[in-house]
Amino acid sequence: MLQKGDKQGISLIAAYEFPEQITVTITSRGKYSDVIYCRYFDREKRELGLPFRTHVFPEFAAYCLRREGAAFMSLSDTARGDYSYPVPIVDRTNDVCVAPIYGKEPKWLLLAEFIEHYKLQGATHFYVYIKYIDEYSRIFLDDYIRTGDVEVVVLHDRFQREDDEWQVVELQECLTRAKGHSQWVAFVDLDERLTPTQYSGTLLDYLRSISDSSIGGIQFRQRWILKNESMPAKYLNRNQIATWMPTARYHNTSHVGPSGHTAKCIVDPEKVLIMNVHYVDQFTDAYRLHEVDPEEGVVRHYRDVHLGEWGRIWLKEVEEMGNFSHTNYPEKWMDRLRKNVENRVHYVYGGHH
Repeated sequence: MLQKGDKQGISLIAAYEFPEQITVTITSRGKYSDVIYCRYFDREKRELGLPFRTHVFPEFAAYCLRREGAAFMSLSDTARGDYSYPVPIVDRTNDVCVAPIYGKEPKWLLLAEFIEHYKLQGATHFYVYIKYIDEYSRIFLDDYIRTGDVEVVVLHDRFQREDDEWQVVELQECLTRAKGHSQWVAFVDLDERLTPTQYSGTLLDYLRSISDSSIGGIQFRQRWILKNESMPAKYLNRNQIATWMPTARYHNTSHVGPSGHTAKCIVDPEKVLIMNVHYVDQFTDAYRLHEVDPEEGVVRHYRDVHLGEWGRIWLKEVEEMGNFSHTNYPEKWMDRLRKNVENRVHYVYGGHH
């Protein structure tokens, strides 16, 4: 039994890749500020180059320089000493927090399009919060858990509350969950697609281009694309996917919303203390939100006009923002998105639809 102050050998949890460094997390107690060595390995787990000298700081974490070709990491107490079994490097530059899922509409196709859209934009991990989901869609979600893309949090309480009141819980919980794991995390709903417009790259490219350390998050303005049907209950065939994907089916698009109006954000969780649905309530220091110009990117919000009486309550206000127009999901990603959604859905349901 270890006594207080005793040092342990190095036990690894995971390794996360960020633009500036690779962060290796450990469980070992008593290693705070110790000199240790980062060990790098290729995909065949052959060691790459010389070890990198670093310290355990903050507690339970070690910062290592990035190294080309590295796929696995380990740590050791000496440059040539024994090392713990290497763990794979996880790229967690851009992750996504999904607002709580509830309601009777089947979610499998919405989930497929949502996840595959953000993967095309560089996201590598999804925190999915569930109040209620139909069994058929849960089968599909479980397949993303199997492949490590998704982490699910089931929301349940002994006290009664409306379904839409769970989002304030999700915001703070996911912000906390992402700290130490994700350099940037998007807070979006299942029907929202943060989408570059005239910007030539992906969301990940945009995030990696940010060099101003005072920026604690970026904020996108909304465009509503009107949706007036419920998604199919079950998968039939590949043609059904091409017909029913919201990005392919719906095009009636509002004018860009005013600055700050129902905007959505991608934030650095280490710089944010309190998160709101549409903005940052409180940063940890003198950080700021950068507003993305709509010519660079917007929220394409595929909003069902029948859900929650949105059409009756809010549509008129949206119409007053400017004329609607016919718009398309960006052509440069549409074919890949459709193919990725078709392949994933067919893999899960193709044998038993």
